[in-house]
Amino acid sequence: MARMFPIVVNLEGCSCLVVGGGTVALRKVKNLLQCGAAINVVSPSFCEEMVLLGKEEQVTLIPRKFEDRDVHGHMLVFAATSDEAVNQRVYELCRENRILVNTVDDPDRCNFLVPATMRRGALTIAINTEGRSPLLARRLRMEMEDRYGPEYADYLELLGDARAVVKGTFDLESTRKEVFAKILDLPVLSLLRQGKKEEARERIMECIYSWPD
Repeated sequence: MARMFPIVVNLEGCSCLVVGGGTVALRKVKNLLQCGAAINVVSPSFCEEMVLLGKEEQVTLIPRKFEDRDVHGHMLVFAATSDEAVNQRVYELCRENRILVNTVDDPDRCNFLVPATMRRGALTIAINTEGRSPLLARRLRMEMEDRYGPEYADYLELLGDARAVVKGTFDLESTRKEVFAKILDLPVLSLLRQGKKEEARERIMECIYSWPD
């Protein structure tokens, strides 16, 4: 099997389809909602929470069996039914129409896989075993959750602000790299763990503005 290409995709406003209305499909819908996708869900029936999402107009529910035409116009499709024949048909249609498709818990019927993901604000750590051991991926993700705490969300926010200031202050790329490296060496994370976000911000700004000409 060829290596899969790791990529982070902006799905905001993109049309995505979930085939299935149960709890497995619901998990995929929730992940897509976090990314701002426009979601259609087709299934003869829906679990209670999926019905609620439909009533809140967070997703569009299509209460019927899957039809071939359903895949058209979508950037990404999840096949999440308990019917293997339906999942196989969804996969075949998406392959024919060059649409990204993931058949849940069936890596042989996927042209993209969903990694085990840990998020801390703008920080995303994704672990993928190409379907060989999802359990190992989950365990590694849990280890990452212990290692990278909630302070990393603030840390990335401060680093993003600092990046803009550095780029607006220094013209030479070599100088920018030196300043960025120095900022990463500052004890900012320890300050953030103590809840001292403004002090951490001041340390970063002091580092930038005290840099020798």
